[in-house]
Amino acid sequence: MTIRAEFGRAPVLAEQFPDGRETLVDRLRRGLSEANLDCGCRETANEMLDQVGAEAELIRRADALVDARKMRDAIVLVLALLGELDDLMPDEPDRSAFDEIAGLFQDVADFAAFGAAAARRAAGGHG
Repeated sequence: MTIRAEFGRAPVLAEQFPDGRETLVDRLRRGLSEANLDCGCRETANEMLDQVGAEAELIRRADALVDARKMRDAIVLVLALLGELDDLMPDEPDRSAFDEIAGLFQDVADFAAFGAAAARRAAGGHG
């Protein structure tokens, strides 16, 4: 969720964590704003906070991309295990084999959902 925060004269965008907590940059920006500083350093402080915020966002997006790749790799492994489906017959005496296959399909669904959320975060959203 993006909120508008005022620091000095120009409104700036402030990102919150998905759970609603403020980022460190947001807390610094709010603290400086509440301090009502009357100096020429406001523009420099804004520029610094913008740069730090952009770097932090890039790190969050890179971490999300790593998570998405991990989920892709997990799905590839599960798909290899699902190859055993070709060996099953309808009259399989060990019915637990079907439960295991169902569990693997559920794993793919769970990994895909987590991977999709991670990809959204990597794109700059909150997944």
